[in-house]
Amino acid sequence: MDGTILDSLALNDVQREAVAYLDGPELVFAGAGTGKTRVLTAKIAYLIDRGVYPSRIFAATFTNKAAREMRERVEKFINAPAAGLWIGTFHSLCCRILRREAEAIGYTQPFSIYDTNDQLTVIKRLMPAFDLDEKATPAKYLLSIISSRKSACVTPDEFEASVSGFRDREVAKLYRAYQKALRDQQAMDFDDLISNTVYMLRQNGEIREKYQEMFRWVLVDEYQDTNRAQFCLVHLLSMKHKQIFAVGDDDQSIYGWRGAMIENILSFEKEFPNTKTFKLEQNYRSTSAILKFANAAIKPNKIRARKELWTNEPPAAPVKINRFRDDRQESDYVAGECGKLIQRMPGTDIAVLFRTNSQSRVFEEAFRKRKIPYVLVGGTSFYERMEIKDCMAYLRLLVNPKDDVSFERIMNLPARGLGDKAREQLASAAKQHGLSLLEAVMQRYAESMPSRAVKGFIDLRETFELLYRSMEEEAPPAQILEDMLHHTGYMDMLTGKAAVSEEEAARVENVNELMNALSAWYEDNAGGTLSKFLEEVTLAGDVDGWNREDNAVNFMTLHCAKGLEFRNVFIVGVEDGIIPSRQNFDDEAKIEEERRLLYVGCTRAMEALECCHADQRFRFGSIQPSDPSRFIDDIPQELYTFSNSAAFFGSPARAAAFGKTAGAAPSYPPPKRPAGASAPTRTPAPDAPPKRHPPPAYDEFSQEYEPQYRMGQTVTHKTYGRGKITAISGFGPDTKITVLFGDGQRRKLMAKFAKLE
Repeated sequence: MDGTILDSLALNDVQREAVAYLDGPELVFAGAGTGKTRVLTAKIAYLIDRGVYPSRIFAATFTNKAAREMRERVEKFINAPAAGLWIGTFHSLCCRILRREAEAIGYTQPFSIYDTNDQLTVIKRLMPAFDLDEKATPAKYLLSIISSRKSACVTPDEFEASVSGFRDREVAKLYRAYQKALRDQQAMDFDDLISNTVYMLRQNGEIREKYQEMFRWVLVDEYQDTNRAQFCLVHLLSMKHKQIFAVGDDDQSIYGWRGAMIENILSFEKEFPNTKTFKLEQNYRSTSAILKFANAAIKPNKIRARKELWTNEPPAAPVKINRFRDDRQESDYVAGECGKLIQRMPGTDIAVLFRTNSQSRVFEEAFRKRKIPYVLVGGTSFYERMEIKDCMAYLRLLVNPKDDVSFERIMNLPARGLGDKAREQLASAAKQHGLSLLEAVMQRYAESMPSRAVKGFIDLRETFELLYRSMEEEAPPAQILEDMLHHTGYMDMLTGKAAVSEEEAARVENVNELMNALSAWYEDNAGGTLSKFLEEVTLAGDVDGWNREDNAVNFMTLHCAKGLEFRNVFIVGVEDGIIPSRQNFDDEAKIEEERRLLYVGCTRAMEALECCHADQRFRFGSIQPSDPSRFIDDIPQELYTFSNSAAFFGSPARAAAFGKTAGAAPSYPPPKRPAGASAPTRTPAPDAPPKRHPPPAYDEFSQEYEPQYRMGQTVTHKTYGRGKITAISGFGPDTKITVLFGDGQRRKLMAKFAKLE
């Protein structure tokens, strides 16, 4: 085998073979902690060392953080800058292509990139024209339908041709109108960045040939997370030279809910004939005790490539499963253990992982009580804060004057006397002359309207005239922001409110921090434009902004933790109804994804892993009984130690309500299953509480009787008439029911207020 750079990369035998293989499509199954990133970056370095120009390599991943780390590793391996290397997220790489080729699909330079809030603004503006009511059909739901079609590369025409029924046809028409609105505003959303690139490559043979010839090698990280559009993209780019290198782990495919297709990695050999497959199973992260536990957790999945992680490291501390009487006892225990751990290790080496962000509240309270520092990763991003989005809207308008969403955000900010009526009059004038809202203002059409808002529109025009001078003079981005804050009076508005509260004062600090961010970015990107800065910020993810240097315990969801590692990990709420989620009980494919989610959490741990569950927790507005996750049943008891802290259950009344004896805890863990026996099957209805602890009709904690409804039940509402129950969620006083009424509308109602008969 060729030595060259391979000798300096410290690869094991399988990794080395995978890196050195150059004879066609290649798939690397890389289990958690087996050196996936090292193999991918070593492959790039090896190609460059073999004479492949960096600009001929297209390497796609899913986070900016991963892309930066990969580039740094490649440059370290080759001991030189990897100038010209196309490495980044799918979205950023497609954005780069579209910036060059946008005119081929009817866009001009530059176009805006809309985030979720911007998308919802557009959707809500369009809904009334299609008789879609926000209360009956939330904009978020409609946006999710559109997003799923884009992720599958389904055009509005194809969608409309595939549906039947009045409501579905209206949604299809909304999809078409939404796409037109984006194009009119010279904007794309995140899904467009990939799907528009695919459409362009499919339809334009000249451009397709150009990029197929440019990219002799296509490399994909986390291939199990690709959706249909991403698969189409890499297939189109690699179909000429057939040099595609994909690395991933089907056992870590946890994004099916946002369109990821595990089939992409499992059918790779079928889609790319003559594929050479490698399996990386030697783990360099976790102890053998953690790996045996994780292997047992994932083993029951039927849809997976068979593999088993192993390590040369000693077992060290056994995995622990902890049982608690309630979520408060659980959070208090975890806080106490973390308090001990940070006496001998940095808080950044510790993670508390949960299924959803809503579970964090009780842990935050426990940590604050003990004065233990923590950081909620994936919470409100800096760039999602109100004052930052205001500033960014002004900056986006300077780059793209057709961006009506940004205009509407800042039109009356600070106050200029421009309300809804003024906006409607301006929109009418803009439509009449084929202009965007800002263009109509700049061309003085608003100043001829018989309205008290004319003065406000004049003020807005004069402000943007001043700001455009900064753009024409090619001032640094931070200077443009400073000019904006001064000329608009936005900073004066903030400082005037700063004395009101600490929250308002913090807004001033946040805007100053944005100024710092622009200055620092410009130093790192000499000659960089405001447009480029806005693009990078928009494409950044939650984890990209996570500062690992903060000495605080990490709170994050299991999804957010993927790709990370910590010395000590606590997975909390390991219960049926949480993991697996109650809504997935009746879907075996989703149950398998939930099991993969637990596996991902387990394999984040390097030295110690604890899984926690409680007999009851506060959910849906009341105390709910809980069973340990069915996934625990699949793990042999010799692979973990068990701690039962649920001995005290409270008052006799509370104990009796849940079928327990006060002061005594039911036996656990359950008796060990005979060898070869399958786990017990438990499939309660999606909207029913676990069978082990049926809730009473009267809940002493909520002090209200629970309405009793069932799926398919016919009910009558005094306003909407007769209908059929199609979904039930929540419990007790927070029970919500969805009813399909005779007028064809689905309405979600609070059971305690609906007064259904």
